[in-house]
Amino acid sequence: MLKKINWFDVYLVLSIFALIGLFVFAQSRSKQRTVDAIEVKFLSNNNHFITQEMVNNLLKQNFPNANNVFKDDLDLNKLEQELQKNEMIASSQVYFDANGVLNAEVVQKTAIARVLTGNGSYYIDTQGGRMPLSDHFSAHVPVVLGKVSDRNRQEFIRMLNVIFEDDFLKKSITGIRINPDQSLNLTVREYDYNVEFGRLTEVEKKFNNYKAFLHYSKNDTIVPYYKNVNLRFTEQVICTK
Repeated sequence: MLKKINWFDVYLVLSIFALIGLFVFAQSRSKQRTVDAIEVKFLSNNNHFITQEMVNNLLKQNFPNANNVFKDDLDLNKLEQELQKNEMIASSQVYFDANGVLNAEVVQKTAIARVLTGNGSYYIDTQGGRMPLSDHFSAHVPVVLGKVSDRNRQEFIRMLNVIFEDDFLKKSITGIRINPDQSLNLTVREYDYNVEFGRLTEVEKKFNNYKAFLHYSKNDTIVPYYKNVNLRFTEQVICTK
């Protein structure tokens, strides 16, 4: 006796196979799609050391061929690694969106100081790394003269970050001179006096003392005539004419 066919089960099985077929076909078509567009986005800061065109070109330089590049031929991890070899780029993420557009989200490095040497100049980023100057953007950061010792380097980078993260200090301090004994002298935007900062100890305390000095002497007409403001002694600010 013939068994009665359950047409619902047949329909269900055929539907599953059809969906699998459609999925495989879609995946195959997706892999065969060419890269028709690249979109570059800069994230998290206002630096413009590199341009979208520069990132676009960096990506294309690592395409397997110049024309008809297929999505499946691209190693996205490798593209990210190549972008991050650039001295201006801190991190990147490369991915395809639902429309097949190749997206590159880039975080540029942040310059916190510019070092002048006998051979030229370069920026220092927040991690203490070197950055070359850019033809597209100039960062308004303190100019550093002199050489910091290896022993003091980490503390010096920390001090630069303290300045950068403080709105007042970032606008005020224009120059830092590192003396042979590793003490520091600062120049400021508001006045012509020299600021004796001393060594890299109690950095926050010295800066707080300086801001308090400016606050309490803002109406003092003698301040512009000072030649030297000494912050070496953390319990007082000594000014001389």
